[in-house]
Amino acid sequence: MQKSYTGIEISTDVCSGTVPATEREQLSRLFDKLRKDDVLVIWWIERLGRDYYDSETTIRELLSRGVTIKIINQNMTFSYSGNDMQDMTTNIQLTMITAMAAAERKNHLASAEAGRQAIKQDPKLWAEKFSRRKPNIERKAKIIELLEQGLSVREVAMKVGCNPSTVQRAKKVGSI
Repeated sequence: MQKSYTGIEISTDVCSGTVPATEREQLSRLFDKLRKDDVLVIWWIERLGRDYYDSETTIRELLSRGVTIKIINQNMTFSYSGNDMQDMTTNIQLTMITAMAAAERKNHLASAEAGRQAIKQDPKLWAEKFSRRKPNIERKAKIIELLEQGLSVREVAMKVGCNPSTVQRAKKVGSI
């Protein structure tokens, strides 16, 4: 979805976290439009990539093109000035913030796992919280059919209305 307000463009990309920045439709379109002296405003640093490494790579590419990046959540702005010392400081800050974000995600996942392990101690509670859904055979058949037609994982996910990870699982089980 895109909206423009007097020189301001708002882009929204809805996709799985497994899709690299360069393969995200709206993000790719936005990157093609960004020029020197443009400002890209994002909420959180990892919104610019599949993971923190992808986000950092994407940000460095945009910075090298003269784009300024403002991250609202951390109240930080990154840009290259052409001054070696200032640019080195920007690179250090960028590395630190992506490392902190990666550590935060790792801690979040560890906390979630600790919660699951605590629930596992009570088999009845575990069954209630994590009972598996029954597989949707019709959806799986449709996924396999579309994959066999040569559609990409992302295209199949959009047509079927599921996440790319669901398509990947069906592809793996279906031996395509």
